[in-house]
Amino acid sequence: MPDDVAGPRPHPITRSARPRRRLVPTLAAATALALGGSLAAVGPATAAPTAAPTAAAAEPAASGTVPAPDGTAWTDVDGNPIKAHGGSVVTVHEAEVGLDITGDGDTDDDVWLWYGEDKTHATRPVDGVRGYWSTDLTTWHDMGRVLPSHQHFTLRVNGAGNAVEVDPAKLDALKDVANKTAPDAQSTQQDIDAAKAFVAPYVETWADEAAGVAATYDEAALANASYRLNGNINIMERPKMLWNAKTKKFVIIYHADGPLADNADLVRWVRDGGDPADQNVGSRYSRAEIGFATSDTPWGPFKLVNTTKMNWAPGVPNAGREGDSRDMTIFQDTDVHTVDPVADDAYAVYSSEMNKWMYVSRLNAEYTGPLAEGDDAVLGEDFSNRVLPDYSREASSVFKHDGWYYMLTSGTDGWASTPVVAYRSRSMITPTEAVVGDNDRHPANGQWERLGNPCVGDPARTGVGTADPVECFDSQPTFVIALDQEAGRFAYMGDRWITESNGSAGERSRYVWAPIQVGDDGAVTVENVGAWDPASTTLFRPLEPVTPLEFTSHVDDRDAFAPTFDVTVDGDRYDDLTADWSTASLDAAFATRGTHTLVGHVAGDGPLAGRYVTATVHVDGPVDVCREPGTTVSASFHQTEWGTMPAANACDGDASTAWSTWAGGTGKKDRVSFTVEAAQPWQLDAVRLTNTEGTITGITVEHRDADGAWAPTSATAVAPAANGTLTTVRFDAVTSDALRLTFDTPGSYLKISELTVAGTAPVAEPGLAVVAEAQVRCLAGRAYVAVRATNDDDVPLDVTLTTPFGARTVAGVAPGANAYQAFATRTTAVDEAAVTVTASAVVDGRTVTAEQDLTTSAATCG
Repeated sequence: MPDDVAGPRPHPITRSARPRRRLVPTLAAATALALGGSLAAVGPATAAPTAAPTAAAAEPAASGTVPAPDGTAWTDVDGNPIKAHGGSVVTVHEAEVGLDITGDGDTDDDVWLWYGEDKTHATRPVDGVRGYWSTDLTTWHDMGRVLPSHQHFTLRVNGAGNAVEVDPAKLDALKDVANKTAPDAQSTQQDIDAAKAFVAPYVETWADEAAGVAATYDEAALANASYRLNGNINIMERPKMLWNAKTKKFVIIYHADGPLADNADLVRWVRDGGDPADQNVGSRYSRAEIGFATSDTPWGPFKLVNTTKMNWAPGVPNAGREGDSRDMTIFQDTDVHTVDPVADDAYAVYSSEMNKWMYVSRLNAEYTGPLAEGDDAVLGEDFSNRVLPDYSREASSVFKHDGWYYMLTSGTDGWASTPVVAYRSRSMITPTEAVVGDNDRHPANGQWERLGNPCVGDPARTGVGTADPVECFDSQPTFVIALDQEAGRFAYMGDRWITESNGSAGERSRYVWAPIQVGDDGAVTVENVGAWDPASTTLFRPLEPVTPLEFTSHVDDRDAFAPTFDVTVDGDRYDDLTADWSTASLDAAFATRGTHTLVGHVAGDGPLAGRYVTATVHVDGPVDVCREPGTTVSASFHQTEWGTMPAANACDGDASTAWSTWAGGTGKKDRVSFTVEAAQPWQLDAVRLTNTEGTITGITVEHRDADGAWAPTSATAVAPAANGTLTTVRFDAVTSDALRLTFDTPGSYLKISELTVAGTAPVAEPGLAVVAEAQVRCLAGRAYVAVRATNDDDVPLDVTLTTPFGARTVAGVAPGANAYQAFATRTTAVDEAAVTVTASAVVDGRTVTAEQDLTTSAATCG
């Protein structure tokens, strides 16, 4: 097997036709070398961690695909887990860089280069930067540690005793070891090889190149590297690589951190001799710099040429935090030449001011530092500060499409995944102003536009690994791969950090890669499609519905809901597609009538299978009586320990709240009831609910009858569906203003997030519109009872007029006409008289009768 790290490459290498990993010398990250008053070897670096992490068994991805984020290891061509976290992937053309990277004997390949953190020891010690190459983005060849850390002890405490510095004597002793050509009493061959490998990138001239004997060094760079690359006290994170067309150099740029030189723990550690097993060296996230390393080849060795603070505006950051840079990325603006006519413009994008604000700085033409140092930079020209409208964003990743720059970011929560937020801007450097004296205020200008979380998908989807998009499939962004910038083909690179016993992320961490789509409207989506082929022609463009995905269905038709739809992708049309809609969104939509959003993925095995889709569904059916105005709910018991979860939580329309009957100890209830009381009678025939915890063995439904007593429905001891899925309890329709549900929970409890009561307004009996009047009239000294009934309906009526003095029926009284009769009493005086008007007609095939009772006043005639 090859060694772990890259060594000196003084001459071009002739490669064999068969691609292979490069064989390189062992470097000091694998062998620790301590230098005191005399040179002394110490134990290997692998012994430094208190508990070295063990990698999960590697399972290679299917050939030709990027693996799904399912927790398995992505392996290289030799079957070893890939170790390149927090990194970047860029492409170079062999002919342009003048190197046969693949080893096939020519320089006609486009080669992808992946650099990232080797997390073998979970930063205790830091291992350094590892590199890989590929021609298809799926099959990767290990180039070893191209920018390794080391453990050569070259530090001392300064004369004042309050800070550490490089000790020239120890550095000279290290160079002496490197110039040895054979072991001796003081140095083993392993010591010599480790020293040669470390100093080689800093050699300027050779005394005997073949023997590896140096004559002169870049002394300043070597001294800085001996300090800043010591794996016991430094951090090397989020490395990115760019190729510089001007210098013809490969440049690694990374978050370089460690304790401040005057940190008391670090001073003590150096004074005590720099024991690798002693990890109390002070906070390694204090110095907050960016490191720059260069090489003539992608496989290194890379030479550390600069570690530096970045830019700031005087008076803006907290005192002492000027120019801080932590989680960062690099963006190379292809074919844009503001700084140099040959080298593409490049930018560092980094979290500053204690990770509270995002900054953007131009890099110099060589990509070895900011264009202008520190606060010499012009705000709004050389750098921009506080560019995002949100606080505490980090792990930025930038790409450019159709004149817009897009930035993906994470929140700040240690190694935990957080929601990803996307932003965009028309320029990398924006006209932000300095906000002096207020660490909480955004600049008035130059803020990137917030787009929200770009990650999409059904959280419960299976077969694709972690599908929940809320925290971007359990990942933190690290880079965006530009597969084809002009064509808009981009891929998200993320890391799923898994911490080891020392609290730092280790080699069990995993990679999350996913296609990105940018719509014509600028909307960005990141889809987890499982394992995917980077050569796909459909994954990187949005699905555009031919007509809006808007459907109508009935609340009872959930299981039969399977509409077809047509879409286009990059101009190609795909007809009669169906979707696997998420169970959660279907349950929510079909629980009650209204307009709802569905999420899902294209069904089947066609070229669009698994792509994310959303739709609007208008659900007809009963109302949710539980949430109607005037409705009240109550329960015989609810949880009050470790939080209060009352009955109202089940009817608030918020799935994140719940009614719970949990109780500690012996407080659990074998049976509980839930009562819904409405402000009016409803026709009721179903209850829908979702229980998420505990055990319900049966559900019984009662209704309140006209006398106010509880009466059974046809739903008795109904067994619920499995927890987390929708339960529908149906019963023969009843008209009532209240339901009581009884839940059997023997020895257990329930936790219901949402409960709906399906109801429709009771159907009123059809009526007939008749205007009736009755009065006593006098004629020739005699009293008559006069009755008139006017048909105010729109159908003919049969009308019967009934009095104590006789009755009359008039058939077929037309709309607007009337039936009239004056009934003779044969007396001169009459008491109050009871009159009845009865009308009947056939309406919608059924006979409808309406009756009105009238009373006349007493009267005397003559």
